[in-house]
Amino acid sequence: MQAWKLKPSLRKLQRSGSAIMTTYYCMLWAITVLNLMRCILQMTQNGVQYLGLWNLFWIITRFGMMALEVSVVVYLLQGYMASGKQALMNTAVVSGSVAAVDALAKVLYIYALHIQLFLYDPSDDMRWSKWHFWLLHSLVAGLCYAAIVLLPFTQWRDLLPAKAIFYKYAAASLAVYITMSVGSILIGCKVVAGYCVFGTAVWLYYAAYPPLVYITFLADFFADEQLDLDMLYYSEMREAGCFDDAYEETFT
Repeated sequence: MQAWKLKPSLRKLQRSGSAIMTTYYCMLWAITVLNLMRCILQMTQNGVQYLGLWNLFWIITRFGMMALEVSVVVYLLQGYMASGKQALMNTAVVSGSVAAVDALAKVLYIYALHIQLFLYDPSDDMRWSKWHFWLLHSLVAGLCYAAIVLLPFTQWRDLLPAKAIFYKYAAASLAVYITMSVGSILIGCKVVAGYCVFGTAVWLYYAAYPPLVYITFLADFFADEQLDLDMLYYSEMREAGCFDDAYEETFT
């Protein structure tokens, strides 16, 4: 996410005053940091006594990524039906609720049913009680992305923006979830090679999803130099008090 351009990016967000862009930018940074912390934890604290902490980090990280996934679709589906702030509030409620339900299901599986969803279970890791969860999870997400990919060919094509990059984003996400579904089925059927398939999908999801969101939805905003110049010019004019006189003339 171009960490070396952090200061210019923050300045642009401040000048633009865009709550949407600021929210997504902060979410991407939070998820990236959580993923790094989780990786460092599992590499450095590898004792059995840390299983609870590992699961906690997995759940929190997945909650953030699920909220981000849902928010992207929900926000775009609203189109022009709601104002910027209202759309953001609606998106936060829906995405937060879906992510919370998803996290609660994982908590029940891990802590109530004692099924290690994120970690290898040496006793019986290939049991369907674990892999049917990931199969159902990936199928539901895959169906949502499949509907988005097919949307331009239906009468509801105007529900989402016509930008080709958004549909490429949906197609890439669909491919990851299809791979995850295939891996879940193979492991549930006691095929060891399924771990390679499922592991590849998981690696792509955690490593590539945040950059994919950035490229799809934020890169153009931060790369628009003309927008940056316009915001800088407006900021300087406002600080110089140029708009105060106009305001007074309008109402006097």
